[in-house]
Amino acid sequence: MSLAACSPEPDAPADSGPACTLAFIGDKSKPLEIALTVRDANGKSVPLKEGDDVPLIFPPQGGRVVFVGARVNNVDPCAVKLSGAIRDVATNQVRVDNRTVNLVLGSDGWGGGVDEDISTFSNVPMCPNQWASTDAFDKPFRVEVTVQDKTGRSASKQVTVTPRCAEPANVAECLCICKKGYVLGEVCTGAGG
Repeated sequence: MSLAACSPEPDAPADSGPACTLAFIGDKSKPLEIALTVRDANGKSVPLKEGDDVPLIFPPQGGRVVFVGARVNNVDPCAVKLSGAIRDVATNQVRVDNRTVNLVLGSDGWGGGVDEDISTFSNVPMCPNQWASTDAFDKPFRVEVTVQDKTGRSASKQVTVTPRCAEPANVAECLCICKKGYVLGEVCTGAGG
């Protein structure tokens, strides 16, 4: 018996898909700049500032998330690591979503996510709420966003926000699964989706 016929072939390069050819955004000699955004209940990206409300949204995977993102300047827009987190201000418990995105140049000259594509935002899971010391709505939480481009340049920003059940058709379920002490599988009366 010959083992040569069963020997593995040399490693072939993995197909990494099409290369990102987006141009550098801003000035390479300046530090990376970041401004926070949140995707609202209407699917539009809006600026996120200290003290703002953030919508709890029903995502395809279920539960409730906050879609946080960033507008970024002085950045290589290809394969940017986007990390979004929401922290319980009383206990420091945190929920995180990390992803790699390509930033799209906006009319303001900064790069950011695409409103129609939720995968270009951190989908930070808030509910079911089995983690926070309070209800996950109508109480202050800390949003933290970090971006890092493939050259290692990074920037972070934090703001205190108040999550709100933002979709009228889903308010009853949101209030139920986002309350303090929610038990997985608990029946939410009056909940539609």
